[in-house]
Amino acid sequence: MSNSSRLHRAGLHLVVCAAMIVASTQVAADAGQSSWTGVWEGELQNFPVRPGAPVIKIRREVGAWPKKEGECTDFRTTYIEGGVEKGRKDYKLCRGAGPGEYIVDEGNGVVLKAIMLDDRLVSTFKYGSIILTAITQVRGKEMSEQIYTAADLPAGEAVVTLQTRGLQRLTFRRVRR
Repeated sequence: MSNSSRLHRAGLHLVVCAAMIVASTQVAADAGQSSWTGVWEGELQNFPVRPGAPVIKIRREVGAWPKKEGECTDFRTTYIEGGVEKGRKDYKLCRGAGPGEYIVDEGNGVVLKAIMLDDRLVSTFKYGSIILTAITQVRGKEMSEQIYTAADLPAGEAVVTLQTRGLQRLTFRRVRR
């Protein structure tokens, strides 16, 4: 067998191995994300802490993780204060077109782009003059979501430091699959 034939076969072998690694990585990622499915309960905290702020209990329900482009699942969060429901967000989490791409459909035409980075679902968006970055992840039997806020300022071609205003942290424990 000639050297060019050996190199060609070795190159084909590398391409096949790389394709298998990419496919198995996506399967492993999907398997990890399926661990998000279930009912979660916990508490919401705001930082800086507001003196006298009421305790807010939270409940999150996540449906079967979307696997195909355009497929969606329930992503519902209920806020409870003093045993009384104070608010509910009935969102849909939808699979986007590219690898790790998702869409959070808040309803009424509001859709937020999100991406799975490592084991974190990350979404950055603006509302008025506020920039928000939401980072959600599951580790074992705990789900956490951190939402950072900062006032937006024009930057032009210069670096502009934005003052982070606050952090809202939701910490959940799984109560049912």
